Amino acid sequence: MYRFGNATVTRVRGARRRSARGLFLGGVAVTSMVLTMAAASAASGPKLSTHGVGTEGPYPWKYPASGNVKVGTGTTIGGAKCTPGAQQFATPYAPPCVAKFTGSNGGATYNGVTANTITIAVRTFPSTANQEEIAAQLAAAGDAPQQVTNQVEQVFLNYFNKAYDLYGRKVVLQSMTATSNATLEALGQNQAQACADADTIANQMHAFAESGIPEDFAGGGTSPFSTCAAQRKLVEFFGNAYYSETTFQGENPYVWSWTPDCQRIAANMAEVIGTELAGKKAIYAGDPNLRNSVRVIGTFIPNVPSYINCNGSPNALENKLLETKYHVPASQISQFFHYNLDISTFQQSAQQAIVQFKAAGVTTIVLACDPFSLGLLTQAAAAQNYHPEWMLQGVAATDTDNEAQTYNQSEIDGHMFGVSEAAATNSIFGPSSPAGKLYQKLTGRQIPKQTDGDYPYLVEMFDALQAAGPDLTPQNLARGIHALPILGGPTFPYGAWNWNTGPTGIAGAGDHTAVVDARLVYWSGNTVSPVNGKMGTFIAIDNGKRFGLGTYPKTLPKLFTQ
Repeated sequence: MYRFGNATVTRVRGARRRSARGLFLGGVAVTSMVLTMAAASAASGPKLSTHGVGTEGPYPWKYPASGNVKVGTGTTIGGAKCTPGAQQFATPYAPPCVAKFTGSNGGATYNGVTANTITIAVRTFPSTANQEEIAAQLAAAGDAPQQVTNQVEQVFLNYFNKAYDLYGRKVVLQSMTATSNATLEALGQNQAQACADADTIANQMHAFAESGIPEDFAGGGTSPFSTCAAQRKLVEFFGNAYYSETTFQGENPYVWSWTPDCQRIAANMAEVIGTELAGKKAIYAGDPNLRNSVRVIGTFIPNVPSYINCNGSPNALENKLLETKYHVPASQISQFFHYNLDISTFQQSAQQAIVQFKAAGVTTIVLACDPFSLGLLTQAAAAQNYHPEWMLQGVAATDTDNEAQTYNQSEIDGHMFGVSEAAATNSIFGPSSPAGKLYQKLTGRQIPKQTDGDYPYLVEMFDALQAAGPDLTPQNLARGIHALPILGGPTFPYGAWNWNTGPTGIAGAGDHTAVVDARLVYWSGNTVSPVNGKMGTFIAIDNGKRFGLGTYPKTLPKLFTQ
């Protein structure tokens, strides 16, 4: 261990929590393009734009973006035959295969890059009472211990450094302890401390990027840090979770994410609410009076300006779409409760929200929130004898079996439904998940329960690095990642990934976030979960078909049939 300024840095990875619940406290849904569109795009390939708005550049887009690299031919660095359409290795989110690179990679092409290594920082936060409470909640939901996730992650890291072609280089992760506070950064505060950390990573550690891999919901790529990273020309692989594409454009080409941006979310949620729910009775509410009432929508959402501007106020993008495109009266969609991303205030916020929603006659609560707050919200509703419909927006693990099993079952059984960004929980975790299959192949053992070893974070990072080509710079990374085809098929357990299509579904418009589709699900409290054998699981509509902008059902499918 040694020190850079006020930041403690180690050459060895620090303790980590498993990743899928680490999507920052906050959150929202997902969406944008359809699988039919995805299939068509996959067949024809991504649109390789040669010009466009500078905030989606530089141009032209190309995979890989630099070097004389052969795609779809030859033999990969891992020794596999590379053919057109084949992936770099056998996992659904790997990029197209390339022939093993030979020749000079240009050496030190950018800060943090040498001829042999790519240094990537992993920013972690000091333990606080809030973080300890989150850890306790995760343990109660059955999450794997930190050291287990560390072990699985290391297996993947070792393999990815061999399976991906990084043109003679290997990724080296270096942990650093932040000088800031995770809770305050989640609240948009501590900008000066976040900038001090970005300065340490860029100018003292001399790292190419910060990974954004979360620990107990506290990833290093907060909004304050992402702003600072871009100012210092430092890449952030998982920043600004669920922020608007406009925000990402202002930090181009440095900040990226695999979770969807909230402009995409707003357009899709407007379609679901506007076509399937609005103007109709709340037939799945638990209270007979609410069931006989036309839906009044209330949204429970973090007090984060970017989220609020997308779908958390009467003037938000989602509400404007609902009123102008779907002709929903403002009186039916005007209730919002903003809560702070501070776990010490979650219970009070949940109680206050339920009092507000019940008094306003809200029939349907849209859950743009984290799973801890959602659990408290259902408890508060039960205590108030208030039984509305509960509509998922499906992020931050609110749509996973383990978390939903902790909600008040009398509130949600027969009454919770909505959008799910992920596939079935046992497709994310366990032996049939992409992480589980890869771990079994590499070790001969079944992956430990309730961890994915930070698989999606590592894959996104390595995808981008291979896409950049041997001349590794943030500019070439952007050119290459925009040129990737849709990744994740055929089952899309982490959603379909596509950085080529814009938030409104225009091919070649570009995006800084990956996920573009979602399922529709409902909660069945009387069905055994395939994840842990406990009662309660999410049931997917239409055999798990994934939907996107313009393709959601025009009427609400029949729910709670199982």
